[in-house]
Amino acid sequence: MKPIIQVLLLLLHLSVHGAQGATDPAEAAIEFKALCRLTKLLETPVVKSSPDPKVEHDVLVILKLNMSAAPESWRANFGDGSAKHDWASKKGKYTSEPYAKDWETNWPDWQKAAAGIAPTDSNKEWLEKHPRPASAQIAAAQLKPLAAAAKQLQATYVAQYKVDIKEKIDLAEAKLKAALTGVHSTKGKDFNTFAATNGAARTNGDCNDDKAGQGVLYDIACLCIGAATTETDGCIGGELSKSWSASKGDLAAAMTELTKHCTQGVTPTLTPEALIAAVAAVENLIGRRGTTTVVGDKLGKSDSADCTGADGRVCVKYNEYYSSTANSPKKAKVPWMAAIEEASTALTAAEKAKTQAVATAASIANLKTTAEAVYAAAQIKQEVTASESQGAPQSKHTRDCTNIKTNTTCKEKGCKWE
Repeated sequence: MKPIIQVLLLLLHLSVHGAQGATDPAEAAIEFKALCRLTKLLETPVVKSSPDPKVEHDVLVILKLNMSAAPESWRANFGDGSAKHDWASKKGKYTSEPYAKDWETNWPDWQKAAAGIAPTDSNKEWLEKHPRPASAQIAAAQLKPLAAAAKQLQATYVAQYKVDIKEKIDLAEAKLKAALTGVHSTKGKDFNTFAATNGAARTNGDCNDDKAGQGVLYDIACLCIGAATTETDGCIGGELSKSWSASKGDLAAAMTELTKHCTQGVTPTLTPEALIAAVAAVENLIGRRGTTTVVGDKLGKSDSADCTGADGRVCVKYNEYYSSTANSPKKAKVPWMAAIEEASTALTAAEKAKTQAVATAASIANLKTTAEAVYAAAQIKQEVTASESQGAPQSKHTRDCTNIKTNTTCKEKGCKWE
């Protein structure tokens, strides 16, 4: 579904619930519901992605086949693949060679391949299925480039997961957390810490300028929790038991009580499109309830330019980012909106990279299939050679019936006496 359609449907849903306020006061505030929906999205864990272990397995199979067909002189470098055959113990023979650096890089994988074909009980089944082919030289020539290609693709796959997937997902996770719990530097580490330790009553300046827009939870508190319990009924149609007071722990208690009303409805699916739609739904509500003299930069109710938390002024003022004049252009992005936009972009990039990584894994699997076919062909050649050596029909000798002087000699030669 396109983001614009999601926004329209969401706004329709919120408007309907707003119109039902007389019968369902807990969902009366459209703005609160929009922020609740966004909060639930931000609280949804980002789905992590792990590399497919089959990729490493497929590459090792190719390397083992390559090692099995390789010249004995080269295989001797790795022995049974144990630690005594590591690069440190062998590099003295090769440090002056131009390929030394490349060998040092690849040595651990070659050593692992050697361990995988060593004559041990754990390798017995492998060795029975993959005896060294008679045409080892031909097989080795074909397997060597396949092994190199597999290693190159594996490096690409690892990079795709580390940089294009994991780092993008980690970035998205961090941005979404900041968007949810962010607060101004004067308010502490994050919203939950601030709410638990706050000992100052809400006052003018707490919910405007650059204090606003740092995190969704903080803005919800500004929108719904006044300086007294009598000023906490704007979002849910009833008063909370605590307020944004000077008593330590009151704000946290009020917020816990308030956010219980955010649990209504289905759990959303976290996608880049859902994030953008939820942000747009909130942004489209900013300034919606302003008066003719105070419009364009608030969520919540206010009969003046202030959001003090007092009677009639429980709101969040985005004057750092929007103009208070109707129809004026936006001045800057709300920080939590910008963070969500970055997260959405990162998640989109990660999904694209996953698709590319799957394609890379498929290419490695195809190389493995090719390598197995090459090795199997070399084994078939070995079997044919053996059958020929064990009594394949031989061509008959040509008889020489010339210069025969007697009948006896003729018969001995298998000729006909005439």
